[in-house]
Amino acid sequence: MVAQPSNVDFFARQHAARGTSVKLVVLFVLAVVSIVAVIDLLVVLVTQAASTSSIMGWLVLATIVTLLVIGGGTLTKLIALRAGGVAVAQAVGATPVDPTTSDPQLRRYINIVEEMSIASGVPMPRLFVLQREAGINAFAAGYTPADAAVTVTAGALNQLNRDELQGVIGHEFSHILNGDMKLNLRLIGLLNGLLLLGLVGLRMLQFGGVGRSRDNNAAPILVFAVAALE
Repeated sequence: MVAQPSNVDFFARQHAARGTSVKLVVLFVLAVVSIVAVIDLLVVLVTQAASTSSIMGWLVLATIVTLLVIGGGTLTKLIALRAGGVAVAQAVGATPVDPTTSDPQLRRYINIVEEMSIASGVPMPRLFVLQREAGINAFAAGYTPADAAVTVTAGALNQLNRDELQGVIGHEFSHILNGDMKLNLRLIGLLNGLLLLGLVGLRMLQFGGVGRSRDNNAAPILVFAVAALE
């Protein structure tokens, strides 16, 4: 018989997880707005220094290109993660847990998750372990509870007792119950878009003809390259 989990307040954890998600959304929105604003400011400064008459045209072009790069990187990552939680776990190198394993630590892990599934009324998620991670950490990923995956580090399995591990898993189930996983996957995609913008900037610095910056035609390339490093 599977024991019911004790001392786990799903509603309290849902409330805390919801607050964290709101903060993440606000921070990511501010990051995108700040990047666009910095690039637009640099466009204005460079075009003015180059005595370019069509400042507004360069400004609109800079904004469009910046958003296209971020959007393209975001869409690419979301397509790569369309399989849900399993795709995320595999992307970070996590190892799937065999449901029939006889390993005591893994059995404890499976039993705790089964208890949480019964208590919360959500389907049993796929389980993974980051074998090479000695630190204590965990995450839940997926678009819906049906394709959710829970991943814990080897450090969490080795260092936490049953009650402590149950608390960690309970926190991850709060993300599943609250629907944070879908939002987090979208934020992962957005982060990939921001990182792609930085990579584009580095490439422009290397191959964009910075040495020809005296040429007015090179000004936009220099603007995007410098701004992407911010």
